Amino acid sequence: MRHSKFKSFLLATLGSVVFAGQVYAADVYPADLVKQEPRVASVFAGLTKTIVAKHAWVRDFGVTTPVEETTLNNESYVRLSGCKPHDCPSEKYVVLVSRKNNHAVGAFLTNQQAAAGALSDSTIQWLGQPTDEQVAVLAAALFPAADN
Repeated sequence: MRHSKFKSFLLATLGSVVFAGQVYAADVYPADLVKQEPRVASVFAGLTKTIVAKHAWVRDFGVTTPVEETTLNNESYVRLSGCKPHDCPSEKYVVLVSRKNNHAVGAFLTNQQAAAGALSDSTIQWLGQPTDEQVAVLAAALFPAADN
């Protein structure tokens, strides 16, 4: 009986530690990351400076999703993404920042809607001259496949 209680306690404790680690990793947002890594803030600001002139919300990242680590051609990147507050369908961005050399590339999507609310026009502005492989990753983030 004594061993059974200990096993239960041990499993519960280990389970909560593992769970806590997963939650923390998923809860880092762009605003948090730039406080931890100021170079990311500088790279993001440099990449988006032409967009911020017309879309000021980008400066503060907008409504964001958690930061994701991704690898492309054996190079590690951090992916930041966000959309316009109170109007996410109209404007959003995705940015990849290289962990190796701090180079950033990205995409800014603008959607225009007709009076009836249907999508009438979309424009993608590529940022930082992404390679074809980077374009594929950025486009997949802008237009995620629907779950079946």
